[in-house]
Amino acid sequence: MINGASLVWVTRTPEGARRTARAIETLGFRTLVAPVLKIQTLKPIIDPHSFDAVIFTSRNGLNAFSTLCSRRALTAWCVGDATAAAAREKGFQQVISAAGDGKALVALIRQMGDRHSRLFYAAPAEPASALGKALRAEGFQVSEAAVYETQTVVPRLNPTDLPRISHILVQSPKAGRAIVEALIAYHDKLCFPNLCFICISEAAWQGVETGLRKSVAPDIRTTIETGLDRRIADTPDEAGMLRLLQDGRMT
Repeated sequence: MINGASLVWVTRTPEGARRTARAIETLGFRTLVAPVLKIQTLKPIIDPHSFDAVIFTSRNGLNAFSTLCSRRALTAWCVGDATAAAAREKGFQQVISAAGDGKALVALIRQMGDRHSRLFYAAPAEPASALGKALRAEGFQVSEAAVYETQTVVPRLNPTDLPRISHILVQSPKAGRAIVEALIAYHDKLCFPNLCFICISEAAWQGVETGLRKSVAPDIRTTIETGLDRRIADTPDEAGMLRLLQDGRMT
């Protein structure tokens, strides 16, 4: 377990950051909640009768869709169990979880889905994968619209907290890039040999790497890269990330 003075930096959007922080604190860790992204709900025109089932690849998509469309007599195909649980709370008629990532969701729909059923993908503005395209290639009827977008924000970091950060949670490629921007801004106040990135997926870590490669300060990039450690969750969800925090090898 981390030192009592150390902090786990929770970087996710405000909608889920406090929930994640509470889960981490119940494990005995201290947290620093400083989101690097925020959610903006978009306003596409959605005909609620033009589809029979809806696809959610995140809670953000679920929440945005739910504000745009009141229809709940639908099958909700969900990327993971947390999104599925939230869909049930919102009253969707039938909820099916892929308990994985976007690829697992495509595979599940391919296996269990009805190709005569009209699907609607409640997508982010920058989808991590071409889910709709992949399903249409399999003969499914899929329409889609961007129902939300994530926007970067400058994290509110107290300079006195910076040397205490030991673990940073990275839950998307875009978050990874935004975290790098903050690291560069505060590079003289962070203890890089102590930093460990807890990544929800390999793609999330690649976001960190992309941000570093695009840095305009090579000397800073070298300093940062020298001290970084990374761990990839065995399942692409918060539970997998929390298991990494509990790993006794991470001291």
